[in-house]
Amino acid sequence: MPALKNHKSASDDLTLDAPARAEDGPDEALPAVGKVETTLDCSKLERFVGFNLSRAETLVRRLVLEHLAPCQLTLAEFSLLSLVSVNKGVNQRQAGEVLEIAPPNMAHLVDRLANRGLLKRVRGRQDRRVQMLSLSEAGQDLLAHAESLVEEQEAKVSSVLTAEEQSQLLALLNKVRLL
Repeated sequence: MPALKNHKSASDDLTLDAPARAEDGPDEALPAVGKVETTLDCSKLERFVGFNLSRAETLVRRLVLEHLAPCQLTLAEFSLLSLVSVNKGVNQRQAGEVLEIAPPNMAHLVDRLANRGLLKRVRGRQDRRVQMLSLSEAGQDLLAHAESLVEEQEAKVSSVLTAEEQSQLLALLNKVRLL
């Protein structure tokens, strides 16, 4: 496989301080922080599904978070709001299991969204320990806005694939996810 031109780190957008060189005179304006571009042979790594999934996930996660920034939502918050919107009366435990969020973290996530007035909690009638979740009106409005922003991001990512490739990718990702 050909060498991969790296201009961004695989683990988010880390920038490195540009090193000062002796030949750079005082009049040379060097940026304090800049991107370091290198050409590295990644062929040994590119043959691994995990490496490629991780690189793609890092890029897509960054794009999603950039698009969600105006809504002040994390990816987990967006996912929970989306899940609750189509699963009326889902309880906190069920949602946490589907999203693979540990119970203590899920409780904190639900608290944050409830405190923002986006999520409503109702105690179960049969088991008062169970909290049924639903979106508030503000949660529905914010989710609609967030979904439109995420759809913009999805269009950007999908633009490099044909419709058939998009379907294949989703089918393959779902297959891998079921391991």
